[in-house]
Amino acid sequence: MEWVVALTAIGCGTGIVITFIDKAFGGRDKTRTREAQQQLLLAQERSRQQELRIVELSRQNEQLQKQLEWHAKLLETQDHLLKRLGSGAPSGPERVETPAPLR
Repeated sequence: MEWVVALTAIGCGTGIVITFIDKAFGGRDKTRTREAQQQLLLAQERSRQQELRIVELSRQNEQLQKQLEWHAKLLETQDHLLKRLGSGAPSGPERVETPAPLR
């Protein structure tokens, strides 16, 4: 029976020491772990925001490319018409009709 009391005393003492060590030194690790998790969550959120921004900018880039192509076609058509008008011999479906003089 004495050995049970001795073992209980040693166990309680060991438990107290382990609890003290955990509170004194283990708390720092938990705090670092929480901070690291918060930083990870913030980094993931920034990553999601950047991905959304990339998608939006890609969409805008596609729209601008289409707009540029459209403007290039318009300029090409304008140049083509100006050359025909400048040569004085329009022909084909793009013939420019001059209104008949009023009498």
